[in-house]
Amino acid sequence: MLTMARTASPAHGSGARRRRKSLVPASPALYLLPAVLVAAALSVYPLIELVRMAFSAVGPTDLIGDWEFLGIENFREVLADELFWESVRATALLTAGLIASNLILGYLGAMALKRRGRLASGVLALTVFVWALPPLVSGSVWKFMLSGDGVVNSVLALVGVGPVSWLSSPDLALGSVTFVTAWAALPFAILVIRGGLLGISPEVLEAAAIDGAGAIRTTVSVILPLLRPTFGVLLILTVLHSFRSFDFVFVMTSGGPGTVTNTLPFFAYTTAFTSFDFGVGSTIAALAMLIITVLAVPYVLGVRKEENQ
Repeated sequence: MLTMARTASPAHGSGARRRRKSLVPASPALYLLPAVLVAAALSVYPLIELVRMAFSAVGPTDLIGDWEFLGIENFREVLADELFWESVRATALLTAGLIASNLILGYLGAMALKRRGRLASGVLALTVFVWALPPLVSGSVWKFMLSGDGVVNSVLALVGVGPVSWLSSPDLALGSVTFVTAWAALPFAILVIRGGLLGISPEVLEAAAIDGAGAIRTTVSVILPLLRPTFGVLLILTVLHSFRSFDFVFVMTSGGPGTVTNTLPFFAYTTAFTSFDFGVGSTIAALAMLIITVLAVPYVLGVRKEENQ
């Protein structure tokens, strides 16, 4: 009996191993299949519907049902609309402000917080808290602070400066929204650039110091070239973030005064959900997506080519 059990156990063990192996997918890529299906359901399918809606006449009465195909008629209407080009201008100015803030101030902040310590950890925790605040919350706080009798004007009154119309002046509204948007995005930029700085080998910096390079020379010739991939990724993320500039505009100015702060995402929103012209609103969103692609894809391909070389 013992002999039979001993001779049967290897066969039983090998059979169990074969069953376990049969449960393992032939390709490890199959493990990604559930995530791919979820991503396709949540992003690819709505994107296809957005593009299809951009070429159709879609209103509140036929939102659910068959859509009349219009070809490029919606695109002609949008490109001939002055409000669209005003929105492009507002989005471009906001994007320029965010890029300058994230790259310049983000680098300076990352350099200040590069060293590990309690103070740096505390400041980083505070920046993460600022970054994690919902835009509706931080935008509402800033709207209160920048109002006619808000904290900012109260402080300016102490030094004899009259109240400033930060959010109701056509000359200042877009700058105010850009400032708040940059303030909310700056902690993320600091964290990204700080990660790139910590990835630079100390031996490289020591070699530069031995060669007699000063702080400015080391920054220009060593640190910034090594951070180029980090800056590239941050630049793309900043452009993407600026083209999603809806929350702060909605909370602080609602696109006003007039249409000064009417960025592309907000213009698409108001066209679709205020004027209930879902086809034209989808066209504006599709054009914004096309602008992002034109700006981002060539840079990504250039960085990839440089890395391969």
